[in-house]
Amino acid sequence: MKTARGEFQFDVYEGNVIFDGQEMNIPVVVGDGIPEILIGLSWLEDRRLVVDKKAGILTLE
Repeated sequence: MKTARGEFQFDVYEGNVIFDGQEMNIPVVVGDGIPEILIGLSWLEDRRLVVDKKAGILTLE
């Protein structure tokens, strides 16, 4: 996968989450090329994610 830091190999796992009582299967991408875990961007297609890192608040609508 190409990233802003170059090309890297990643492992993709499936995770299960529940939002508003609805269970969803989401891809979870991990690898040495990215220090953070990326939790399935595909589930953001129909939801709004707001991150205020300074305040420590994450909102998913």
